[in-house]
This record gives sequence, C-alpha cells and structure tokens, in this order.
Amino acid sequence: MKRFVLVLAALSMLTLGMAQAVKIGYVDTDRLLFESNEAMEIQRLFNLDRQNWSNQLRAINEEIRSMEQDYEIDRLTKNEAAKREALARIDTKKAEAGQMLNDYFGEGGLAEQRYNELIDPLTAKIREAIDKVAKNEKYTIIFDVSYPTVLYAAPSIDITDIILMEINKDTIAPQILDEEEPILDFDGLKDEAELKPEDIENLEKS
Repeated sequence: MKRFVLVLAALSMLTLGMAQAVKIGYVDTDRLLFESNEAMEIQRLFNLDRQNWSNQLRAINEEIRSMEQDYEIDRLTKNEAAKREALARIDTKKAEAGQMLNDYFGEGGLAEQRYNELIDPLTAKIREAIDKVAKNEKYTIIFDVSYPTVLYAAPSIDITDIILMEINKDTIAPQILDEEEPILDFDGLKDEAELKPEDIENLEKS
C-alpha cells in the first residue's frame, strides 16, 4: 500500500509540475517472460536439461533396486559379514542418489543455476526494450502490472504487446510440443530435492 501511495504522489507531482500531458503505460512482465520467442526457447532448453538429470536419477534408482533384489535373493546363502557388506554398498548407493538429487534440484543446484543462466539475458532484454519504447514513444511513466502496485489500469494504456513485438522482432518462435511442461518455479524444485532416494523414479514421468 505504501508503494501505491508513493506512485500516486509521484503522479500528482508530475501532473501539477508539467504543462504537457503525462503519458502513462503499463507492461505485464509475466507475459513477456512466458510468451516471448526467447522465453519459449528457454523452456525448451531447460526441459531438455531437466530430462537429462531426471534420467540419471532414474538410472541410479534402478541400480539401487537391482542391488536390493540381489540382496534378497542371496541373503539366505550369505554369511553375516557378506550381508553387512552388501547392505553397506546399498546404503552408499542411496546416499549417492540423494546427493545427486540435491545437486541437481536442491537450492542453488544445477537446475536453478541453469535457469538463471537462461533467463538473465531475457530479463535484461526486456528492460532494454521497455526503455527504448518509453523513449521513442515519449512515455512519462510505465508501470509493471505483474506486481501489486496498480489497483486499476485501462486496457488502452497496456503496451505489453508493443514490448513483446520489440523483443521478438529479431527472433523466430521455436516449436514447442504440447506435452512439454512450462518453465519450472523453484518452489517445485525445492520440493523435489526433499524426495527420498527411493522416490526418484517418480521425479519425471514424461
């Protein structure tokens, strides 16, 4: 609410202090981060990496399952020392699987690093596009309606499509399959990192 009051105060000062009309627009940056050509390409690339990591996790989980099956088959014929050794190997492999899961999908893991690597250039491009359009079209103020600072805005001052055209003008939309998942949020990635190693096979069903 404080931010909204500050916005109103700024608008009042501009209206009173300037003879010319104040030109106002708003942008929905959430749309830009999902609908631009580069955003769709980011989705495609990120999903490929995620699929690769998930395949590695499934492979190590299959190895654990095979080791456990072998143990159950052989345990009646093994002595106590051999059984302890087999169980220790299984525990070591489970720890390896858990570490791999955390390395890939935990906080600050490879998935988060890769996402930031892909998305940072696009966010910079969006800022540049907004600045260019604002100067060329002589906007006084441009709001971002993706954040809770605007209580009402008329569709006539929505310039999101103009910014989207500016971002997309030198790119071609990639082909995205219908079954591909949207870009992940990292609350979801953190939830995945809390899975137990024996649950890894459920990480990725696609």
